[in-house]
Amino acid sequence: MNSRKMQTVVDWSTLNNLTQMQFFIDFCNFYQRFIKNFSKIVHSMIQLTQKKIIFKWNKVCQTAFNHMKRCMTETFILRHFDQTCNFILEIDSFDYVNDEVLFQYDDEDVLHSIFFYNKNMSSAECNYEIYDKKLLIIIQAFEHWWLELKLINISIKMFINHQALISLMKDKKLS
Repeated sequence: MNSRKMQTVVDWSTLNNLTQMQFFIDFCNFYQRFIKNFSKIVHSMIQLTQKKIIFKWNKVCQTAFNHMKRCMTETFILRHFDQTCNFILEIDSFDYVNDEVLFQYDDEDVLHSIFFYNKNMSSAECNYEIYDKKLLIIIQAFEHWWLELKLINISIKMFINHQALISLMKDKKLS
């Protein structure tokens, strides 16, 4: 993001109505793959966009707004995708959102974030048992990262809730 845009985000005043909030969230959506826990951060603001909900800005929304502005103006330390390096796919499931991060080691064995992905669960998915939510996020992770993962022919390690769950070998026959 160029410095003029960053200053505009820093100077963004408190949101006074639904239209202003929708505009801010739409602006942030462009950068969501670079912001960890994006859906969790903006959840309280997005709830105000629902029908039959009266727009009332509160401390929770202000905190989310300030946090999002801070995330948008921080320097991102992301690396480009390298199909020759090992991957770690970290996934987590919360009450209403699935969170995925694709990491990769560099030549000095330093772990770097490559992409972030957040997806809100449907109301039916929110009612799943925790083990079904975990399986759902594994399926969604491989669907979402399929283009990147099919390019590699090395192992993929997967972590759920920071615990080693699976170490998979890439199989060209997966579909």
